[in-house]
Amino acid sequence: MTDGVGRTDGRTDTDCPDGEAPTQPDPRDLVRDWITVWQSELAAIATDREMRENWQAAAGAWVGLASAIMCAPSPSPPPAHDPAPRSAGTADATGPAAPAAAPDARDAEIERLGRHVAALESRLAAIEHNDAVGGPLRRPRKRKA
Repeated sequence: MTDGVGRTDGRTDTDCPDGEAPTQPDPRDLVRDWITVWQSELAAIATDREMRENWQAAAGAWVGLASAIMCAPSPSPPPAHDPAPRSAGTADATGPAAPAAAPDARDAEIERLGRHVAALESRLAAIEHNDAVGGPLRRPRKRKA
């Protein structure tokens, strides 16, 4: 008859024949052994030419995928409305139109910077023109608001 733990002699799994408690392995030894096993496995993989070629092919595939994703054109937004008139009895197969994108605060800043760059370019062109004709270099007067 068993005691529910799989033993038939009445002892538990933690009992030792000499009465001493069983010793647990040191976790540091287990970790050291585990690292040693993986280091030997990785060294074997590194020396295996076929395995190296497979890993290089897989890495190349991932690089190609990442490049394709980065170079892919962004999808165009769906049309805001359907130009074809519908009769009252037909169901809309595409569903409601997608809402327009919310304005981004960065858009206004980009436009402001674009105007500023254009103004600087025109000032630089004027300075270069004055240098070419031998005219004086003057800063434009500030306008009063």
